[in-house]
Amino acid sequence: MKLSRIDTKLNKYFEIALNFKSNHLALSQATGYEGAGALFRDGDDLFFDFFILKSEDIGRLKPLFQLAEVNEREHYFLVREKMTDPALVEFFTDLDNINGLVISYAGIESGNMIIKGFMHENSEMDFSNLIYKYNYTEFNIVQITLKPSPGFYYFMKNTDTALQSIIVSLPVAEFSQYRVIKILKETNATVQFVDNNPIHGSFRAIIYSDRDLSSVENMTVISERDHIYETKTNDSILLLLASKAMSNNLTLNFMFLYVYGDRLVINFILPTYRAKDYFKQIIDTEIDLNNFAWLTLESYGPVNDGNMESDP
Repeated sequence: MKLSRIDTKLNKYFEIALNFKSNHLALSQATGYEGAGALFRDGDDLFFDFFILKSEDIGRLKPLFQLAEVNEREHYFLVREKMTDPALVEFFTDLDNINGLVISYAGIESGNMIIKGFMHENSEMDFSNLIYKYNYTEFNIVQITLKPSPGFYYFMKNTDTALQSIIVSLPVAEFSQYRVIKILKETNATVQFVDNNPIHGSFRAIIYSDRDLSSVENMTVISERDHIYETKTNDSILLLLASKAMSNNLTLNFMFLYVYGDRLVINFILPTYRAKDYFKQIIDTEIDLNNFAWLTLESYGPVNDGNMESDP
């Protein structure tokens, strides 16, 4: 997908360490357990999901199972906790609403929740204002890191959680009536999704283009110089995929969309231990489309140069 074209377009990397009243964090502080998680929105509710791999010694974590909603999967346990602090929920809502910012990781480190992501330098002021706004609240902002972006690919290859890439393609002609797909067809652009799940029926998406799109309807300019924009889309194929993901509590670290020839290509990137669940969801989507000739699996494997730099 030629990730190198957009790899450092969001040229700032951030980490936020938070501490708040949480069974997840309390158990981590008591046992020293650390690991990956995810933020999951369902309507106005916000959940902190924590993943416990079955391959690990989890005896010391069993108390958590009595205190939270636990969903057992083939390779892991998903432990869910609803965030109830209004200020904390508002903080994440405001963070989500910063244009040109994506969250690529949530987890627990040293007894704190860690949020990692990327943004454009033009979003720095909004980010700084957000931190200042919530600096004196019941939850504690323990540490902020903001530095030049190492790039998406470096992040993918150096995260503690091994990531898998699932690339599928569909005939672009079947979806050419949609606004974002039209933009992809007409420009050499790549879309990166901000949201795992639709918010009020639509996804927010960052568009990396090679030309000016500022005059396009409902397009927010992130960087005029770099041709980076943000918009919303409610394309039916994406909503169908999202409905499957939501019903299975599935989240992604990255999701990219672009057009190659006559194919609409989607690259889903998520932890290896969750990839099988997501692949099953893609198959379910194909069944719902009722056209098995549409959806083609192009690649399924660990994140590497092959699936990040080559086209189907």
